Amino acid sequence: MSQSRTIGWFGPQHSQWEWMLGHFRTVVRLTERNVGDWLGSRLKLKYQSTNESQLTGEMDPSSVLLIAIESRFDPSLEMIKRLEQNAAPNDLQEYSVPWAVVLGEDWVGHRRTHPLPETLQTFYWYELYDRLLPWLIGLSHPADDVASADQSGNTNKRRISPRVQRIIDTSVSIGSRLKDDATCLNPIRMAMVVSETATTRQLWCNAFNTQGIQCLATTRDNVDLWTTPDLIVIDLESEPLELQQSRVAMGMECPRLSLVRGLSSQFPDAILLIADAFPKWEIWSRLRVAGADILVAKPYQLTGVFDTLRNCS
Repeated sequence: MSQSRTIGWFGPQHSQWEWMLGHFRTVVRLTERNVGDWLGSRLKLKYQSTNESQLTGEMDPSSVLLIAIESRFDPSLEMIKRLEQNAAPNDLQEYSVPWAVVLGEDWVGHRRTHPLPETLQTFYWYELYDRLLPWLIGLSHPADDVASADQSGNTNKRRISPRVQRIIDTSVSIGSRLKDDATCLNPIRMAMVVSETATTRQLWCNAFNTQGIQCLATTRDNVDLWTTPDLIVIDLESEPLELQQSRVAMGMECPRLSLVRGLSSQFPDAILLIADAFPKWEIWSRLRVAGADILVAKPYQLTGVFDTLRNCS
């Protein structure tokens, strides 16, 4: 998968970050010293038609700034505060490029103990496929964003927080894009869902049916099937995190790893999607080596997954 827009990346570049950067075609790695110059180079200047002596700024829609922070005490938070206050590093102010913050594992469970401003556009590293990539796709559809604000139902008496409003608007915008293109997932004609619970299997099958995709649901003990799926979803009940980490530390293979390796060998041409609760990089990296392709964290945004598959496959 790849994204054609230019990504300005400010932050670490190892482990999960290196994996994430591999999804973008053009990445400019930035430092504290050159991030301002890069933002300046993205600014297009043009003369106003009514007054040729007056220049106005125009955002470059093909560029996005992503700031990755691993720790709640990362010094990069200072630059985020400056951008949040609408004061870009080189005084570009409102003419900066679109930007968002990507959070590392240290942030999981700490949004309340170390809160970030609700107005910040933030994603966890494991929300790449169902939230971050759809957000980037949506930047090319500004009309959708305007329409979603009217359709979101936010006309009641209670004020919705900016973060919740963004979730609503994004969901409406993605739904609009998927509805406009009924054949968006044509390369995927058959999906197979592997789950231990009937509720989860029904959830995925209903979602695939809305996209015109045939769906076969089964359990982990019954995957020797005469079928050729284009996409396989493995959505099992997660083991306790302590047990997962203990298996990794002892060099043991978790049950999901065996299942992924078997399905990858059985269906070499299928896309393997793993659904996990609070994913850890050390476990996801092992699943990738075993043959997994896509990671989504519970609770996942199914429309976001479809949006990514449509635009980035």
